[in-house]
Amino acid sequence: MDFQELLQKRYTTKHYDSSRVVPDEVVKQILECVRLTPTSVNSQPYHFYVLTGESKQKVRDAVMDFNQQRYDGASHAIVIASKKTIDEDHLAKVLAQEEADGRLPTADIKAAQDKSRHYFSNLHIQKGDFVTWTGKQSYIAFATMVYAAEALGVDSTALEGIEFDQVDELLGLDAKKETCQMIVLLGYRDPNDSNTLERRPKSRLSVAELTTFLH
Repeated sequence: MDFQELLQKRYTTKHYDSSRVVPDEVVKQILECVRLTPTSVNSQPYHFYVLTGESKQKVRDAVMDFNQQRYDGASHAIVIASKKTIDEDHLAKVLAQEEADGRLPTADIKAAQDKSRHYFSNLHIQKGDFVTWTGKQSYIAFATMVYAAEALGVDSTALEGIEFDQVDELLGLDAKKETCQMIVLLGYRDPNDSNTLERRPKSRLSVAELTTFLH
């Protein structure tokens, strides 16, 4: 399946088959794809909380009533949390991983990379839009997640109908200097799901409407 076909096929699931559970190995495959998501200066300013069982039930209290039915039916809920600040420990871990992966062959390149990442992180802290910056990158990760899921035969739903502050409180995100950006549900659609493409065909504006070519 090419990427355009994947985009055409994937849709937001409204009703899940609660009897079906996404296997752990498939969830791990999806997360491995998400790990490869591009981020600004490779900052990777987010964390993913995979909820099942008691933890998923606990966070249900923060899900608005119109989303609870699909939340209950999905086998996994993944909280995408972005960082509210980037500390030196995180930056050091990213730099060490880059060095271990062979991206920083000389001390000069390593120093330049570290300087660049500090510059852009501090720039957004000084501008007061750091959480907006990390939130934008969280949405790139969200896109990777749902299309990786589709490629592996798993259905998904993005939930913004949640009490974000309550999710932060329930998961103790404030203490970790993180904040919830959204919850992504993973599972398998109910055969009678109301939002299938057969019932509700995908609709988008045309390329001509959305695009201006400047010469």
